[in-house]
Amino acid sequence: MLKIADSHFFTLQRMVKFIVAAAILYIGTLILTPFPHYLPPDFARGFLRNKASFFYSSGYFIGFYAHIATAPIGLFLGIVQLSRTIRRSRPAIHRQLGQCYVWIVLIGVAPGGLIMATRSYGGISSQLCFGLISVAMWITTFVAWRRAMLHRYRAHGQWMCRSYTLMCSAIMLRVFSYVISGLTIDHTLAYQISAWLSWVPAMLLLELFFWQVNRQALSATVN
Repeated sequence: MLKIADSHFFTLQRMVKFIVAAAILYIGTLILTPFPHYLPPDFARGFLRNKASFFYSSGYFIGFYAHIATAPIGLFLGIVQLSRTIRRSRPAIHRQLGQCYVWIVLIGVAPGGLIMATRSYGGISSQLCFGLISVAMWITTFVAWRRAMLHRYRAHGQWMCRSYTLMCSAIMLRVFSYVISGLTIDHTLAYQISAWLSWVPAMLLLELFFWQVNRQALSATVN
């Protein structure tokens, strides 16, 4: 009976991973659709609307292009890195893709996001929110890389999960923005709420899960 229960659990786990990966892939693809309007920048529509006055003069364009060039790659690499099969049967591929993920986050995604945060729609609340995401993503990715270098692979995996959860805030922002847009509240407030919901609840749940896992591991070691 225990083996059957374990089998069902792992099947359910794979199904959940597949659904999550499919959702990330689908929404991530949708995020790419406005890209033709970014080269050259179209300031009359979409995300770049009303940004012409500071796009070049403030250096915003550097962070913008660094971020949009690397963030989609990070999202798609993370999907592959979630695969336990690849981690176990193709460790070299996992390691190489992981190194690519680390470098694009440290050099492109996080620094670019931090520059963009200074001009975020929604004022100081959104600026603080996206600034924290960028800083936290840089730190968690760097710590994850250091843990791997020290062969502390369980800690490495947990820190990388933190990093990728922050990466997926871009996905969750679109989801919550769509859901909250149906409410009769101010558009700016709705965006601010969506921004914080895009990562804070997920990170809290992740930390609660890791706390439980680490406590069980420590208990097993002591006993």
